[in-house]
Amino acid sequence: MEIKRFFADAENYDGRFIIVDGEEYVHMSKVLRHKVGYQIIVNLDDGKDYYCVIREMGKDYAKVEVEKIFDNECKAPASVTLFQALPKGDKLDLITQKCVELGVEKIVPFFSQYVNESKFNFQRANRIALEACKQCGRATRAQVGELLDFDGLLANLEQYDTVILPYEHAEIGKISDVKGLEKGKKIALIIGSEGGFAPEEVEQIVARRGQVVSLGKRILRCETASIIASAIIMYEMGDLQG
Repeated sequence: MEIKRFFADAENYDGRFIIVDGEEYVHMSKVLRHKVGYQIIVNLDDGKDYYCVIREMGKDYAKVEVEKIFDNECKAPASVTLFQALPKGDKLDLITQKCVELGVEKIVPFFSQYVNESKFNFQRANRIALEACKQCGRATRAQVGELLDFDGLLANLEQYDTVILPYEHAEIGKISDVKGLEKGKKIALIIGSEGGFAPEEVEQIVARRGQVVSLGKRILRCETASIIASAIIMYEMGDLQG
């Protein structure tokens, strides 16, 4: 049987036992029907895999004993945040799932001039991100941030070493030409919604060190652009090359 992965808070580890509670315990006990004696992997957001055995199943928690600890090798070479202009319908679900699998550390939705959606479920998005982390074997949780307005997006860019803006009207430049695409950097990737960006929005991002790049001659759907741009960034840093 495949060993399932669960996340727990670091303060729930006493050096020998870990307490798994909350929604992770519900998933363990009600959905997966785990019992005392089952082997599991627990992650504490510290980059390590804790191989454990379930020793006790309480009403709202499981007490698991740590048997082995290994370094997890799934950490991305740089901290990449995807700033995604809020797309229509459930497209953000797909974007979140696939970009987390590719190694994106955080996804932050935002409003821009051509956004035609207003609904955003913060809890749902973070559940999808957590499940994607477990599916692909990550040891640290990816986060989905609160919905920002465009000014909030611009203010956040000050925190990043490198800002990348794929833009359908870019005539030159590609992700491999970006300056500052290096291991250990904080990288912001900005993707528009179905309508793209207004020219003045592009100018504002460029004024904050944004580097405009092209993703090719074809116009991509926003979900395609997010996934392919994330993949190219990881590839350029050697993360998808074995």
